[in-house]
This record gives sequence, structure tokens and C-alpha cells, in this order.
Amino acid sequence: SFYRVLGVIATLALFVYAVLLFAIVKLIPVTLTLPGIAGLILTLGVAADANIVIYERIKEEVRAGRSIPAAISAGYSKALRTIVDANVVTLGVAFILFMLATAGVKGFAFTLLLGTLTSLFTAVLATSAVLGTLARSRLLARPSALGIGRRHVAWRFDFMGRSKLFFSMSGVIIAAGAIAISTLGINFGIDFQAGTRITTPLERPASVQQVRDTLAPLGYADAKIQQVRDPELGANVVQISTPRLAPAALERVRERLDQRFGVRRADFSVNSIGPTFGKQVAETALIAILASLALISVYIAARFQPKFAVPVLIALVHDILITAGVYAITDREVTTATVAALLTILGYSLYDTIIVFDRIRENMPRMPRATFAQIANRSMSEVLTRSLATSLSTLLPITALYFFGGETLKDFAFALMVGVVSGIYSSIFIATPVLVEWKERESLFRRRRELWLAEYGQVPAFFDADLAPAATHTAASGAPSTARRRGGAAPAGAAAAGGAEHSPGAVATATAVEPETSRPQPADPPLASPAADAEREKRARRRRERKRKHGRPR
Repeated sequence: SFYRVLGVIATLALFVYAVLLFAIVKLIPVTLTLPGIAGLILTLGVAADANIVIYERIKEEVRAGRSIPAAISAGYSKALRTIVDANVVTLGVAFILFMLATAGVKGFAFTLLLGTLTSLFTAVLATSAVLGTLARSRLLARPSALGIGRRHVAWRFDFMGRSKLFFSMSGVIIAAGAIAISTLGINFGIDFQAGTRITTPLERPASVQQVRDTLAPLGYADAKIQQVRDPELGANVVQISTPRLAPAALERVRERLDQRFGVRRADFSVNSIGPTFGKQVAETALIAILASLALISVYIAARFQPKFAVPVLIALVHDILITAGVYAITDREVTTATVAALLTILGYSLYDTIIVFDRIRENMPRMPRATFAQIANRSMSEVLTRSLATSLSTLLPITALYFFGGETLKDFAFALMVGVVSGIYSSIFIATPVLVEWKERESLFRRRRELWLAEYGQVPAFFDADLAPAATHTAASGAPSTARRRGGAAPAGAAAAGGAEHSPGAVATATAVEPETSRPQPADPPLASPAADAEREKRARRRRERKRKHGRPR
């Protein structure tokens, strides 16, 4: 209902994505484990996010006055850069994990590679072909078909003005987690400790819960039980992992399973597990993650700016610390599947942060008189709707896993839920404020802030061209300047009203705003009267109306 016709197209694209990915998994073939499922969940979020990024761009272009066919073309061209940036990093991380990691982490990386490539095909090519075909049809004849109302509700929350509050909240959570880890410790599972793993075929079909209920009287209700595929053993094969069992205890387990489901003694396989397996998985995953972080830093420094890389790494560390702290507080068991969940969390947080930073990079040349905090506030307001929509679409399948999956899937889904929420929070409230704190120290943005303070005594949370100090034009271009006001000194009442409306401490509200165009300010505009500005804006509005009606200006 939010995107109307675009939402129907996105649903069809996701269906095509699911069919293609299922066909690839069957053709290779790929044996899905919990880490593999984690990779698929991440790619599902990536596929949904690619469509949302494109549709939000199209809606912005329509609000800016473009016709629907022109808005689709321009929206795709702008969204494609963002999608490529985010997916190149995701593919690079997945490749490094696949080459360096072992065991389940390699399965996670492989499914992530397959899913990301498939989502690129469906989101960029398939959706583009469908929209291009329907662009001039009656289905998309009106903006309402795209979910665009007559009034656009825009976010007006001062993200940067509240940054200290967000930092404090994260600090409290991380401190609580650190105390829990130091006092309670982390509950490592059998993969990281010594234990026993039983693999046996059952003569009669049984679910995981039925096997768990059978072993509960023996005291093994919390054992890790999963169904495995092994054609050599048969159709109904289960794998049971418990702490190290004595021979007598193993015999009782076999007898209990034989009474309920039927077990042949020759097929009852027992293996002793040492802690080296889990340590090897963790060590290789750590090496792969460090290599991935190095790749991320190099790419972001080259594609954006070197200073953009550090906040991304801080946000990733923030997510790992919060997830580890929550695990310690809730006494959840850490297994190799948890390692895969952490990798999923890192991938989601990274993808979300790059989407936000891409919009900041785009708005920087468009706002040559704004402070970096104002640029960040506007960028966050523009992408917040997309972040909320993507987060909801990602959390839905994870929530289904948590409530309807078995015990093993429930622990796995819990880690994903904590990590996704933390990733959303860090990309918006941690990474961007850290970047702002650093960039505001640069001489250019420091000069702009000084001009605002000299003019009004404070810096408004959101940039307003009518209130901007005139001297910031020259400060933005780097030429010598003299502080002067446009059109003479501003009345004291107007300055006070503007400061009240745009003050950094303004309460967050969603206000209705008129459609506006985002275009770069001229390098050194002449001083003009308000009447001349209004006349130019009126002529521009008439040209846009003629173009919308006739397809070209007269």
C-alpha cells in the first residue's frame, strides 16, 4: 500500500529472485546450513532494499516536478550509483570470507555471493524493464499510482543535535554488556568446548521437537538437535550434540531413540568433539573479518573520502559489542551459527551505512553554504523512510524464524534480531554523528559555522537558503570574503523567528512540506531583491507545469 503499483512490481521482482535463487541452489547443488540460511536472509534484505532505494528516488524526482517517465529514468540513474557502491562492498566481503574462512562461514559467504548477484539482476535489470514498459501506460499515469500524495510528509528531526544522547545510550548498553561479560562470562556451546555428537538414521520419521521430547527425561532437553541430509544413511537422519557423554549414557540415549523411532545399532555413530573445531572456525572468521575491514576501508576511502571509512568501522565494532553484551546478559549459547549471525549483522550494518553516506556525498555539492551537520540532517531525513521500510522487510522473516523455528533456529534468529536493530541504530545514530564531529573540524565547515553564529547567534538544524549568511557563498568557493548580509541587515524579529523555527534543539516532528527542487547554488550570485527572486521562481514553476502537461517547454 505504501508504493502502490511500484510495490506490486517489487513483489513480483522478489518472487523472480526467489525462483532464480532456488534454481541456482538446486543446480549447483548447495546444502543449506544455518550459516547458509543467514546468507540468504541478508540477501533477501539486500534485494528488498535495492527496490526501495530505486522507488524512493523515483518519488523524489516526481515531487521535484519531473514527468513520470523522466522521473523513472532519473531515479534509476541516481539509485544505481548507490546500489553499486553498497553491493560492490558486499560482494568483496563475501569473496574474502569464502577464500579465507572455513566450515559454516564459507557456506555463509557462498550463499551471500549467489544471493547478491541474483538480487542485482532482479532489482536492476528485471525491475527496470518492467517499469520502462509501464512508464507511459495508464497504470502509472498519475503520481498517486506511485504512492505520492498531494502533501509530502518530511522528517524534521535534529539527528546531529541529539548525537550526545545517542552516544550516551550506546555507552550505557555497551558498559552493561561489558559488566555482564566480565562477571557472567559468555556461554560457549559445544562447538567451542568438548562434547559428543551423535548421528543416527531413524526407521520412523520424527521432527526435531519429537526427538527433543524423547531425550528430555534423560536430562538432554537442551541438546542441539537438527535434521541432516545423508543419502547413504537414509531419509530420516538426525544429529544430536551434547556435552561429553560416558558410554553408559550413550547407551541409554540409543535405547530411548530405538524404543520411540527405531535405531539400528550399526548405524548409531558417535564422535567426540574437542574445542579446537570451534576455535578454528572463530580464528579463520576473525582473519577473514579483518581482511574484509581492510577492503572496506580502502574502497570507501577511494569512492568517498578517507574520513568516511573510520565511522563505518566504528559502527561495525559498535554492533559486535552490543550483540556480545546482549548474549552475555541473556546467557544465550554461542555456537558456530552465532558466528554466521554476527557476519550477517556486519553485512547489514555496512550496507545500511553506505546508503546513508552516499546521500551525504550527493548533498555536499548541492548545499555549498550549509554546515556539515545541516547536510547530514537533510540527508538523514531523506533516507530515513527507506531505512525504516528496509528494516521492516528484513525483520519480518527473522521474526518468523524466531517464533516458528525450532530451538536451534530460535537462538540463531535472536542474534539476527539484535544485530539488525543494532545495525539500523548504528548507521543512523552512530556512524553519521561520528562523521559529522570529524568533518565539522575542517576549516571550510568551521568557517561556515562561524558565519552562522556571527549572523544569528546559533546554527539552525536544517539549512534554509533564505536565512543563510551571504558570506558563506565566498567561504564555500574558497575565495576571500567579507561578511555581508543579503539585501541589507535582517530584521531582528525575522532572525528570532528563523532561529526559533530552525533551532538545533527543535523537537522532532513530521511536517508537511511543499515539493522542492534540489539544485546547486550559484557560485557567486548577485544581490537581488525578494521580488526578483519570487518572479524567477514563478517563471520556473510555469516552465515545469508546461513540461509536465506537454512533455517539453514552449
